[in-house]
Amino acid sequence: APAASPRYEGSGVEGGFSPSDLRSAYDLPSEGGDGQTVAIVDAYDDPNAESDLAVYREHYDLSPCTSANGCFDKVNQNGEANYPEANSEWALEISLDLDMVSAACPGCHILLVEADSNEMEELGSAVEEAATLGASAISDSWAGEESSEETSLDHYFDHPGVPVLFASGDEGYGVRYPASSPDAIAVGGTS
Repeated sequence: APAASPRYEGSGVEGGFSPSDLRSAYDLPSEGGDGQTVAIVDAYDDPNAESDLAVYREHYDLSPCTSANGCFDKVNQNGEANYPEANSEWALEISLDLDMVSAACPGCHILLVEADSNEMEELGSAVEEAATLGASAISDSWAGEESSEETSLDHYFDHPGVPVLFASGDEGYGVRYPASSPDAIAVGGTS
């Protein structure tokens, strides 16, 4: 029989990790981030992104992060408010990303850039737009298989002075692109 996975208990809902658990694990300050903009790049639209973010932040007593107070912005890959079609699977990823940026950097401005599709060129254009709009860091929790064309896509992630972070996958050890790009910082590697 396969070995049981270790069980980790956090102080959040149903034993999940709360923002304070995450900040403690990484020795992050409970305040800070003023003047910093973390961009999240994902595909398709999450029509409830801002309202779901509000629920998370209120539950954990984090200050509101809304478009009205200037903390939250949402744009398409061209920097406009004409959003792509909604997709529930990507919306779940977007909500997770928004919540984790809130947990790690409660004072940061959050910029959500939604690509028109999950095609690499569309997502790459969204990364470029995030950099154009002044992101201090760009978080990308998407990846694909490596291919012989990947070096022609690296330019999307080349933004000196702006960390461009990419998911390295949820299947343990292995290589995923763009995490393998020389212009990206690979993050993760869970199973």
